[in-house]
Amino acid sequence: MPKHRILNVLKNFYPFGQIIRKGVISVRKIKSVLIMLLVGLMLTGPTGAAMALDFNLSRPGLTLPDIFISKHEVIRAVPVYRALVADHLHWYTTNADEYNFWTSRKGINHDGIAAYISPVPLPYTVPMWNMVKEGLEQYFLTSEANRDYVMGKYGYQDCGIMGYVVGLDDTANGNAQMYQWYRGATDGWLNDVAKELGKLYGIEFDWDADHYYNSAAGYISSYDYEGPQFRVWSDAATLQSVDVLSPNGGESLTGGTTVDIKWQTLIPGGNISLYYTLDPAQGWSVIAENIDNSGSYSWKVPNSPTGKAIVEARWTYAGIDANCYDQSDKYFAIKTGSAPQINWALTMKPVALQYLFAPAAPTSLAVSSNLLQKQPKLYWQDNSANENAFVIERKTAGASYAKLTQVAADQTQFADNTAKAGQTYYYRIKAINGTVSSGYSNEAAGTAYALPAIKPNLPGTGAVTMLFTLDQSSYTVNGVTKIMDVCPASIKGRTMLPIRFAADPLAALTEWNGSENKVTVTLGKTKLELWIGSNMAFINGVATMIDPNNPDVKPLIINSRTMLPMRFVTEKLGCTVEWIPASQQIKVNHPGI
Repeated sequence: MPKHRILNVLKNFYPFGQIIRKGVISVRKIKSVLIMLLVGLMLTGPTGAAMALDFNLSRPGLTLPDIFISKHEVIRAVPVYRALVADHLHWYTTNADEYNFWTSRKGINHDGIAAYISPVPLPYTVPMWNMVKEGLEQYFLTSEANRDYVMGKYGYQDCGIMGYVVGLDDTANGNAQMYQWYRGATDGWLNDVAKELGKLYGIEFDWDADHYYNSAAGYISSYDYEGPQFRVWSDAATLQSVDVLSPNGGESLTGGTTVDIKWQTLIPGGNISLYYTLDPAQGWSVIAENIDNSGSYSWKVPNSPTGKAIVEARWTYAGIDANCYDQSDKYFAIKTGSAPQINWALTMKPVALQYLFAPAAPTSLAVSSNLLQKQPKLYWQDNSANENAFVIERKTAGASYAKLTQVAADQTQFADNTAKAGQTYYYRIKAINGTVSSGYSNEAAGTAYALPAIKPNLPGTGAVTMLFTLDQSSYTVNGVTKIMDVCPASIKGRTMLPIRFAADPLAALTEWNGSENKVTVTLGKTKLELWIGSNMAFINGVATMIDPNNPDVKPLIINSRTMLPMRFVTEKLGCTVEWIPASQQIKVNHPGI
């Protein structure tokens, strides 16, 4: 190229143009400046895609490498969010979506972060079981024996593992303690909550005990302090990381030789899987999977020259890939050795890295099932970038897990509308990519929320008088106004309603058998059995027509609620029933025992 054309090019290239225009550099030095420019570009890399060229040592000459951005992911502690319900009751979750759903509703407010816990098991952690009573009170345990004890003794429900914490005596891990306070049930507060939340949701509570958790000690008014329970973290601390030490970029290896891949992890234990590429655009290959986390592995370098080699190390524990990995910080080179040269892209048949390893397991599975979300709603954290779906599995206590459904990639919520009221279900989720799947999430449990039992006037304590009004949700029991979630309705000339609202104040037991579509109501020695769609019922085993004058009177399901003929059921339980036409009301009296 003529000198004047080179000069014109450099004049338009800042800062060399400024130097030349000011006369600082002579034309005789243009060649040296050009060489410096090219070297500088090779060292720093281009900033535009149009400048990117392959760098391959098997080709003559020297060209520029693509820009490479090393990737590095760690495991961090996640927050245990705390919500405050009606200024009295505390709810906890590690799932931000669930927390945001709660606090978007009336009467439920943000109440900070109780602590930080691990979303996945680590070599030194223990599970933190989420125990729930009456669908409202939460209690955390780290011992299977204690979990089983409070289930049997106090009626708590095991709602699965919320996350992982550190035993109280392990002072080497976790930088904080989780403190616990407790307030027992009080009738006075029950009345306050019923008044406050009943107006908002039309639902009454019959339980108001509460556990309060926080990672800082302090005085909590009206609560009994119960001390530290286990160790946690005070912030989103890094709990595990893996770092590739060599080859970490800039090295020049010889094909066919054996070198040590070296790495280090923040904590020992677990397993390591190693992968490599000689050109990210052509895919990745396996070096070794699920090896001991020893810090070193002997690798026979493929005899395929390149200037764009990378190594990746991934850490797993208990079969769970928590997306904890590191790559070489920069490209390293491989030059041809004495053995026959291979074409890596053809010989090794590399695949895209996202398809090479299983998707990372979802974490922070939580299930909402309470007055706000009656059907169990699942929330989870998506940790994978390469899943094509999530598989949700479900079981009941003592049974085996079975696939419930499959949802799309990147989805993080699902409502189980097939759950039956009063039945507790356990859930777990895994990510899948074709035939490859991640480990399972933590287990979480939920129950299709049933309204808490109405406090009955137990037999032996006096008479019960109930007053219902057609098409109105309010009714009274011994003069006390209560709220139903469905109104009594006149169907085929007979009043129908979910019978528990009339049966519970009598202390009658109401049971639903979904496989038979049958309702059983029992009070003392009287047992009633009714079937959806059948005009026949059994009274202590004797078949009886529900209404001999109207064969169309049958139990029905309306808007997912089971509606029974009020007069038939209450009269058979020993009540008298009076219809008041002027006010469209039904008065039900039981003499008591």
